[in-house]
Amino acid sequence: MDLNELLKQLPQRPGVYRMFDSLGNIIYVGKAKNLKNRVSQYFKNQKDRVPKVAEMIHNIHTFNYLVTDTELDAFVEECRLIKEIQPRYNKQMKNDRKYVYIKIPAEQYPKVTKVKTKADDGGLYFGPFTSPNRVEMTIRYLNEFYPIRKCTSPGLVKRVNGCLFRELGTCLGVCSGQVSPEEYRVHIENIRQLLNGNDMAVVQELSKRIDMAIENTQFERAAQYREYYLGIRHVIGKQRLVQSSNKNRNILAVEFMDEGHAKFFLIKGNKLLYREVFNNVMTDSTELRQSLKQMIRDKFVTAKSDMERLKQHDIDEAQIIYSYLKKNRQRIVSFWIPSTRLNGETARLDATVLKIINRITSGESADGSLRKD
Repeated sequence: MDLNELLKQLPQRPGVYRMFDSLGNIIYVGKAKNLKNRVSQYFKNQKDRVPKVAEMIHNIHTFNYLVTDTELDAFVEECRLIKEIQPRYNKQMKNDRKYVYIKIPAEQYPKVTKVKTKADDGGLYFGPFTSPNRVEMTIRYLNEFYPIRKCTSPGLVKRVNGCLFRELGTCLGVCSGQVSPEEYRVHIENIRQLLNGNDMAVVQELSKRIDMAIENTQFERAAQYREYYLGIRHVIGKQRLVQSSNKNRNILAVEFMDEGHAKFFLIKGNKLLYREVFNNVMTDSTELRQSLKQMIRDKFVTAKSDMERLKQHDIDEAQIIYSYLKKNRQRIVSFWIPSTRLNGETARLDATVLKIINRITSGESADGSLRKD
């Protein structure tokens, strides 16, 4: 069957597609909210294509596709196929993500540094992060606005009058020997609170600095503040993702497909454990309640409670899941189910499931939070 006939048969449904060359090799895997619209774009006469994209399209001999229930299913399936197949053009057209961490060493007067790997050395690590440049901007901000150690020497060299950074007022001057570890730790704790997303006042202050610099026609300074702002927002966002995943929370997400059908997703930490379509979800039925309760017990209770902490190869899937829940909160209702409800008395789980059913059948839209129902 030629490409034109295949294009005509494409459904307007979410799914994943695979492009093949003339030898039958899969050269690209993609996802789509609407398969017909997305795949058809490749074969339209569009000018100014990126050379790598134009080369890939030239090598497409045929394609196939898999329809999914929801866009989230398509995201997850695409991620799985790319890792499994590693198609040629996915690797070429996707920037290689070099994950990095922010490290605060276990020292009396630690510096804040960017490292490529996480070691079991007692240091405090944040990440992994997907943008080395954003991390670099964050560290520059910390060095400019916090009086922390910046010495480039491997050890702590003592100087009677301190160094240039002390004279400039950007460092307490730990090299002078006049700064106690307790005084220094106050600033390290402030940095820790910021990187964990517990001190958003810093982000708000940076936004004000950007506006003020623009008003004073200090455009270069405003551009620098903006880079700091974007860096910190990236770090805080990714750190919250890591923290949510590492908590191994039991999350039930319900995506409404149409008036009578919904897809249920069971998520534990950064893992999508199970997914199933339910019919007649807008009707409060005993059958739905029993099925939901059994599904929650079977999947969450049997899942390992000591899941590994988020690693570099897991962050893509975790990013997909949590970003999707946040972006589609008008169509998706999310519930956090504490482990105590799963392992405790049956009555407690029954009450939780009843609340979930009532929430679903009410037809209310989600508010975006992971509800502690």
